[in-house]
Amino acid sequence: MVSSLRHPLSVLVWLAMAVIYIPLLPAGAMLVTPALSQANWQSLADDPQLPQALAATLVSAIIATLGALVIALFFITALWPGERWRRLCSHLPWLLAVPHVAFATSVLLTFAEGGLFYQVCTFCSPQLDRYGIGLGLTLAVKEGAFVLWAIYAVLPETRLAQQNVVLQTLGYGRIQRLCWLVLPTIAPALGAVMLAVLAWSLSVVDMAIILGPGNPPTLAVLAWQWLSQGDAQQQAKGMLLCLVLLTLLALLAALGYGVWKAWRRTLPGLSGIRHSSALVVPEKTLSWLLPGCGILCAIVLLFLARHEDVARSFIATSLAFGLLSSLLALALIVIWLEWGPQRGAQWVWLPLALPALPLVSGQYVVALTLGIDGHFTAVLWSHLLWVVPWMLLVLQPAWRRLDPRLILTARTLGWRRAKIFWLLKCPLLVRPALLAFATGFSVSMAQYMPTLWLGAGRFATLNTETVALSSGGSIPVLAQRALGLLLVTGIIFGIAALLSRLAGRYRRGLR
Repeated sequence: MVSSLRHPLSVLVWLAMAVIYIPLLPAGAMLVTPALSQANWQSLADDPQLPQALAATLVSAIIATLGALVIALFFITALWPGERWRRLCSHLPWLLAVPHVAFATSVLLTFAEGGLFYQVCTFCSPQLDRYGIGLGLTLAVKEGAFVLWAIYAVLPETRLAQQNVVLQTLGYGRIQRLCWLVLPTIAPALGAVMLAVLAWSLSVVDMAIILGPGNPPTLAVLAWQWLSQGDAQQQAKGMLLCLVLLTLLALLAALGYGVWKAWRRTLPGLSGIRHSSALVVPEKTLSWLLPGCGILCAIVLLFLARHEDVARSFIATSLAFGLLSSLLALALIVIWLEWGPQRGAQWVWLPLALPALPLVSGQYVVALTLGIDGHFTAVLWSHLLWVVPWMLLVLQPAWRRLDPRLILTARTLGWRRAKIFWLLKCPLLVRPALLAFATGFSVSMAQYMPTLWLGAGRFATLNTETVALSSGGSIPVLAQRALGLLLVTGIIFGIAALLSRLAGRYRRGLR
């Protein structure tokens, strides 16, 4: 039975993953073809917007990446280990559940000209932000919560906490314990997470449209504008900008890796030199700082929103894409983890480590070739390219932490593989599966470019409407759309958290 069951499911899961990831091939071809023409490069170099757009992209991406890392390491140094650390991580979904567009909208309505801050502080005047500093800081706060969440998932707290107590007893300070104990342990996972944050910061379009800079915009928005035009020369320039973004990603990632290796060589051994920290850390305040950003975002939007019903079509369309893509991805990931490859297959992480623009372009080419552009199934398929790896990122660590002794015991009792999967592994994965589902729903709700391009403008979601209204429109309506986006995502996160708590209460013997 094992062989007969394994063969069709393995073929099925490989076929499904191939259908989702096939846009990687045309995306690569579309990047290479314009790069072979010197005239295209000359046209791109002659564009007067390029230098300022490049500067804004580098400044915003570096601020976002380094800021997220600093925020995460600061909270680890101040709160880990202990009850405050666990409380902070349990409250992080209050910020993670806030979509990027809703968070950016609340920042815009607070700090833009005529916003809440300048209405209160009347003698202050907003400064012209040509380099995307505000975009970088907003991304740093939002992605800092994600980095903390990822570290919480991979940090072996029990074993490492015991070693931390030993170093603390010997008089070593917080910074020394972070550098000598925590960072070397989480370095591989932290490096992968920071690469994803860097790729996202370089290629973000919706938040850059909302927060600026406006003219010229960042490279990602500029490439999006050129690729959206019908002129072949403009589209070629847009593809070259995507290639430039990939080059910047590779250079910045290599620079970060080099700095990490050089820094590691400067670390001394445990020679007995102690730098104790006498600073008293306000742990209770810090544990609420990041979750409080999510609460503040909701308060701002609630205060400014027009209190009337949001168009039900926007909510229905958003829910349809989010729920269907998350359910399909969850079923696919569980089958992939059980009957897919046990190692390798690093290509599944490419959508997280590559700028989104060339991938969306590849999806659009496939949709045009098959004649499915503008169809609901095309948009749903396009969302899966990002929903699947993000959900896999959440669910895979929990899958690998399953106690092999339980599986061995089940096999000795004569259980077959299918029975072990359904009656043993799946019940143990209920709580992480619910978290992965909520994460996938949030990722699907945040998809702006795939929804516009592959939907051919026929499917209006809360996300696309919020971005469209941010460029000029009624502030109450804009706040209402962003609040609706926040509430829909937050409700799904809340339901997932409630079901997770119930599963933990009634399945305590499976912990």
